Amino acid sequence: MNRFLLPAFAALVLALPDGARGADRPNFVWIVSEDNSLHYLRHFFEGGAATPAIEALAAHGLTFDHAYSNAPVCSVARTTLATMCYGPRLGTQFHRRYQSAPLPEGNKMFTTWLKEAGYYTSNDSKTDYNAEVVMKDVWDDTSKGATWRNRPNPGQPFFHMESHAESHESSLHFDRATYETEKTKHDPASVKLAPCHPDTPLFRYTHARYLDRQQVIDDIVADTVAKLEADGLLEDTFVFYFGDHGGVLPRGKGYLYDTGLHVPLVVRVPEHFRHLVPGFDQGSRVSGSVSFIDFGATVLNLAGLPQPANIDGHPFLGPKVTPEIVNQRDESFGYADRMDERYEMVRSLTKGKFQYLRSFQPWLPDGLNNNYRYKMLAYEEWRELWKTGQLSGTPAAAFFEAKPVEFLFDCEADPFEVHNLADDPAYAEVLQDLRQRLGVIMRDLPDLSYYPESWLVSHAMANPTAYGQAHQDQINTMADLADLMLVPFAEAKETLEIALASPDPMLRYWAAMDCTAFGEAAAPLADAVRPLLDDPEEVVRLRAIEFLGRIGNVKPQPLLTRLVNTTEDPVLATEALNSVVWFRDHFGDHHPVARADFQPRARGADLDDRLNYLNGTPYPAKPDAAKGGKKKGKKKATKN
Repeated sequence: MNRFLLPAFAALVLALPDGARGADRPNFVWIVSEDNSLHYLRHFFEGGAATPAIEALAAHGLTFDHAYSNAPVCSVARTTLATMCYGPRLGTQFHRRYQSAPLPEGNKMFTTWLKEAGYYTSNDSKTDYNAEVVMKDVWDDTSKGATWRNRPNPGQPFFHMESHAESHESSLHFDRATYETEKTKHDPASVKLAPCHPDTPLFRYTHARYLDRQQVIDDIVADTVAKLEADGLLEDTFVFYFGDHGGVLPRGKGYLYDTGLHVPLVVRVPEHFRHLVPGFDQGSRVSGSVSFIDFGATVLNLAGLPQPANIDGHPFLGPKVTPEIVNQRDESFGYADRMDERYEMVRSLTKGKFQYLRSFQPWLPDGLNNNYRYKMLAYEEWRELWKTGQLSGTPAAAFFEAKPVEFLFDCEADPFEVHNLADDPAYAEVLQDLRQRLGVIMRDLPDLSYYPESWLVSHAMANPTAYGQAHQDQINTMADLADLMLVPFAEAKETLEIALASPDPMLRYWAAMDCTAFGEAAAPLADAVRPLLDDPEEVVRLRAIEFLGRIGNVKPQPLLTRLVNTTEDPVLATEALNSVVWFRDHFGDHHPVARADFQPRARGADLDDRLNYLNGTPYPAKPDAAKGGKKKGKKKATKN
């Protein structure tokens, strides 16, 4: 700190209420392991790795058995953490943003509130925000090696966050030679494979190697705790350990299944501030649901600061928060949209032991190519087994197939979620309850992903939150249209026919989306959809091509190619290439396409990723994620 500012800081501290000065205020350290769901730690899940340092934190604090990231990928999850707000309300739900979203008036990232209250804030060193941010307002220091030890006043309270890529997806980007020559500490023959994965030596090796990474993370946790202890700060500091979203074995990171959202969370409670968490027994496990919107709110509450207005989170520790209050909380909302170049809109609601998932583009398989995912040998092997018909009739095959519109899983009985209960009459009441509750949440936000990303970038990004509020009625109508996927086509047909001719392009858009979801059942509306091939809105044309191509009414690839080549919008071109790859890879030889066919006017990193894949070179030379991230054109170069 500048020496001329020290008197001002001292005056600020002296102006604080009694009991809120120096060591009277707790410190906070967040230790974050990247890409790490609880399914890989013995403390949480049978078959996980032993992590004695994390278990020691838990013995001196609390274990949260139902902690969730709200999004299954880094930039969206971390923006949710920082803002304490749901991404689809702010316009920060796409990984990574084409345009940063300004925060609503009066909203700040939670570390800004801490800084303004006199806390020193340090971050080592990942940010990866999709919201507009002035880093000096959020962090005193955000750099490699940033630490609480660099604060100018040894008595100044601090918040420190450190992120560790030793468990990152890139740690599993080993090559064939490594697989064949490097042994793992954990025995591949003994790992507990998920039933959605093919049981192969490579999958077992990959799983065992990832368990090894958990123990590297555990050593890091031990090292950070040792530093706090050496500094005499451990019993003044709340230490949070958690994963930043789901684990990276295939079908985890990037997907809204439990393996993509359910994170380990342990909070060590310091002796000097145990009075701030009354009623919670040391070493106990907390059954209530908490999610990333709540983490910043919890820190502010423990720091004795008021809760900001207009956030979505609620504190789960601190004054006026009892175990009874927390354990009554039983739901978490999840969202997934674009991840790099791969598009799909999915929402989830986890309530108690059940998870409900709603796919708004169910024709898209989970296994639709994403270049970065398929750098992992296990992903490549999985796809090859599917292509050669070796997965037929197994749960592993579903990853490459169209999905139902909705899933319902019992996460206790079926933690890897292979048994869909949505059509089981015994669970009809649960299904209806979660379906209705998710619909209420999405409408109340309102959820901006009812608009395609290309529309939001061109119409809404000056103030996405205000745009959503101003267009609440339109969003509700779009939501009602989207929900027609949930009823038989005969019940939806008349409404869809009207919507296809609507003067509102977004209603035409959703009507065409519904038709694609219904597939052959919606063929009677083909004549009503065909005029949309010449729609003035390019994204409506795209959805018309998808539907008519799916039912064989048009040859989609020439029409999609023309759209990619003529649009000036790189977001729209990427959305169209998503469909190009879907038709090519999941309709066999019926819809071939060549890279040479594409000469797009628009340029963009995600667009290039799709074109590289079509060219057979999905990984051109560029920095690896573990060495600083992918270069993303307009978007910030950070790790995936």
